This record gives sequence, structure tokens and C-alpha cells, in this order.
Amino acid sequence: MALNSIFQHWGVSAFRTWNISGEICSGSAVDDTRIEDQSKPALKCDCSFDNGNLCRITQLWVNELDAVGVIPEQLGKLTELINLNLGQNYLTGPLPAFIGNLTKMRYMSFGANALSGTIPKELGNLQNLLSLAFNENNFSGSLPDELGNLTNLKEFYCFSSGVSGQIPSTFADLRKLQTLWASDNKFTGNIPDFIGNWNITSLRLQGNSFESPIPSSFSKLIAMTDLQVSDISNGSSSLDFIKDMKALSVLILRNNMIYGSIPSNIGEYRHLQFLNLVANNFVIDSSNSSTFPGLNCLQRNFPCNRGSPRYSSISINCGGQEKTSSSGIVFERDNASLGAASYYVTDANNWAVSNVGLFFRNTKASDTVSSPSQSFNTLDPELFQSARLSLGSLRYYGLGLENGNYTVNLQFAETSFENSQIWQSLGRRIFDIYIQGGLTQKDFNIRTEAGGNFMAVQKEFKAQVTENFLEIHLFWAGKGTCCIPNEVTYGPSISAVSITPDFKPSVSNPPPTTTSTKNRATTSTKNRTILVVGIAVVIGVVSFISVLAFFISRRRINSMAINEDEGNTNFTK
Repeated sequence: MALNSIFQHWGVSAFRTWNISGEICSGSAVDDTRIEDQSKPALKCDCSFDNGNLCRITQLWVNELDAVGVIPEQLGKLTELINLNLGQNYLTGPLPAFIGNLTKMRYMSFGANALSGTIPKELGNLQNLLSLAFNENNFSGSLPDELGNLTNLKEFYCFSSGVSGQIPSTFADLRKLQTLWASDNKFTGNIPDFIGNWNITSLRLQGNSFESPIPSSFSKLIAMTDLQVSDISNGSSSLDFIKDMKALSVLILRNNMIYGSIPSNIGEYRHLQFLNLVANNFVIDSSNSSTFPGLNCLQRNFPCNRGSPRYSSISINCGGQEKTSSSGIVFERDNASLGAASYYVTDANNWAVSNVGLFFRNTKASDTVSSPSQSFNTLDPELFQSARLSLGSLRYYGLGLENGNYTVNLQFAETSFENSQIWQSLGRRIFDIYIQGGLTQKDFNIRTEAGGNFMAVQKEFKAQVTENFLEIHLFWAGKGTCCIPNEVTYGPSISAVSITPDFKPSVSNPPPTTTSTKNRATTSTKNRTILVVGIAVVIGVVSFISVLAFFISRRRINSMAINEDEGNTNFTK
């Protein structure tokens, strides 16, 4: 029997609510229990074939079971399938072409697996498909033109799938598409103008390699409720295209070279719950300042010990308590809770840290992590048992440093992903590293650099201090998986920072004071606007639930503009 063979191949056992050894189509397979409410694996049968004398499997969910192996040919024998969910496993190998023979399919997901190879053009045969998901895999190559034949498709999830190239022109025929989540791929070229002709309400295109402005045809998408487009290069846009999108609840347009002013009528968007327009080229004028108080204060220089340096070295245990390394260096504590847009500065004014980043569906995500039971390949494992996290932009600042050349040592370990062959191990954390505003490493992946999870890796960079000030900026540019093992596992993570001079210091470098652990995120408004390059405000419109806006004017990422988080949810359908 095909199903027996499939389960044996994946190492999956049938659940007791239906009898795999006898009559498969019995019990929960034929009663009123919904397949999504059953324990997995689960199936549903239709017994109306041959005048009620024959049953066929029509729905099959083998998801969240860490099934291991390839997709076997026996699956192609289940020709009556209309609903197939193989998400959140550890399936490897290609997505086989025979899937295109299951022409009755309406809902199909392979999300969160380790599948590879190209997307088969035969998927274009599934013209009854309403929902297709192959997100969070390791595919390569471009999307086949034949997917444009899926003219009934309403939902398409391909984020973090590995596909590349341009979005095919045949996709212009997908006029029934309501949801497209395609962030964190290698798409190039222009965002297609034909998207403006779709019936789409949720569009996510972050962390790709698109060029040119956001199409003006987007102005026709007046039913849009969730628009997330970021990280577009070589083309600037205005916000004119959103003027009639009054149904928006989520608007994220980070790092797109958007120019002009923030709309003065933003208060008319009465369904808007989350707003993120950071890292653009907005002009600050009186109308902006009245709408978003404090916006004109976000980019002031640090005054701390400027012109009268006191320090020549700094060591920080990111996310943890004070630790002394095997070489006797004291790494200062850094365990203050920063929240979505805040900072901490030491009493000695020798360093500070700031964070901007909020996941719009989970406001309680932690900005530190602890892994005390793990060992690492280093003489100083305790430095790697804590880390500071950010869902967007994380900065460390050296203050009052003597001018000269320095070595910046950054230490990392990936502790959020498992090492075994389970779907929770498939996540990818990717971010950029900037030192003194210059990009020093793009698309940094801790696990790749370290050679595995729970492995320590150090990165050294050279920096010149000319105004007693040094900035280390870890920036999430929309790349990497968002939702493995949970929906807030992405963005920068760092375990330790040390800054040492390449010259003989002339300053005393007094030891850090430890008398106070006060979180400077709760200090005066004056200090907050000086130190935080970003701000969270609540807009006073009655129907707004919690509008969070993070802004920075004039400067893009290559001039130290700040970033915030992508809003992907954990969808593996």
C-alpha cells in the first residue's frame, strides 16, 4: 500500500485514530473531525467513489513530525489528493516533477524543509491550486514561467526559499492572487509593474535584490492591508502611491530611498497598527515634527567625553553579567532590557548600546538570551553563554576614546538553532556588520562562519577614531529565515565586544564603575533623544491600537541609518 510505504520511508508512525493496518479510511479519516484538529500524521478520505463502494485519500498532513528523507514516488499514486501538507520536517532532495500529476490539488505546502534543486515547471499543471507554499527551503534557480498558469491561485508563500532571478512576466496572469510572501530570496530586476493589477491584500518583498522605484501602479491596490517592501537599491520613490491605501494595517517600507515628506494625513489611516519607514530620505519639516514629536532630535552627536578622552579600551559581555576572561580582561555587564527602541549607557560614560526592532505580532520578544548549559570551543565559554539580540538594528558605541587606530573584536555564537536533523535546525540568521559607518561584512551568518551551532567565532576589524567616538552597527537587512524555530528568530546576535588600541595610550583608562546598574532607557527625555537614533511613538487616533513608528531622516544604511524588523509570521501551511 502506497501510504504504508511512504510512512516507512520517512520513519513516521500512523496515529491511532485511524487504522493503517486494516481499514485506512475509518475513524477520524471519515468523521466530521477537521484534519487540522487531528494529531499528526492525519488524513481524510472521500468514500463516494464507485457509488460509495470505494474510498480514496483526499487530504494528507504529515507536518511538524521531523520526517527525514526524500519525497517518494509512492506519493504520486495518491491522485485524489486535494490538500497536502508536508511542512516542518527535514525532507531533503528535490521537489519531484511527478507532483505536477496531482492535478486535483487545491492546497499544497512543503514549507520549512531542506529541499533543494530547482522548482519543477510541472507545478504549472496544478491549475486548481488555491494555495502553494515552499517557503524556508534550499531551492535554487528562478521561478518557472509555468507557475503563471496557476490562475486560480490566491496564496503563494515562497519566502526564504532560495529562488533567484526575476519574477516571471507570466505572473501577470495571477490576478486572483491575494497573498504573496516572497521576502529573503535572491530576486533581481524590477518589482513588476503588473502587481498593481492583482487583487492582492498582503504583499511582502523584503531582503531581496530588487532595483528601481516601487511601481506607481501600486496606487491601484486600495484593498491592501499588509504591505512590506524593503531594501531596494538604485531607485527612489515617493509615498504618493499609498495615498488611497486607507485599509492598511501594516506598512513597512524600510531602506528604499523614499524621498519627500511623511504624509501629513497619516492619521486618516484608521486601520493602521504598525508603521515602519526607517532608513529612507525623508525631509523633516514642521508638519512632520508635529505628527511625530521629537523626530528632529534623532541624529544628534554624542556629547559624552568628546574632546576630553578618558578611555583607550572597552570590553563588554553582551547580554550577560560581568565576566573575567582567561587572560584577565574584565568584560563589563550588559544585561539591561532595552525594548523596542531604547538604549543603555554606563555610569562611566565609556560605552552605550541601543536597539531598534519590534516584531509587530509579538511585542514581548526578548533582547537577550542565555545558554548556561552549553559548552563552546573556546577558553572563555562563559562569554558565549549570553548574547544580546535585536530584531532590527543593534549598535554599540565607544565613548570618550582617545583618538587613534583600534582593533575591534566581535565574538559570536549561534545558540538559537538545533544541531540535529529536525526542522528547528533549518533557520538562517543573516545580518550586516558596520564599523564607523562603513560596511565591513555583508550577509554575516554566525553558524556558517563558526562551522556550526554552539561554536564560538571571532571577527576582527580595524577602526580609526577621530572624534573620541566609535560605532559598531549590526544591521538586519531583511535576509535570513524569520520564523525557525519561532517567529522572532532573526536579526543580529552578539556575545562579546572588545575594543583595544593599536597605539600606546596616553589616557588613564579608569576602571568601569559598578555602583549602579540603572537602565538609562528610563532616564530623561533629553538623554533619550540624544542617545537613541530612533523613536517609538503612539499616534493619537482613536481606532489605532498601537501604532509604532521608527524613523530616521536623510541618511540610508551606508551612512549609519537605522533599521527595524521584518514582520513575517511563522507560516508553513
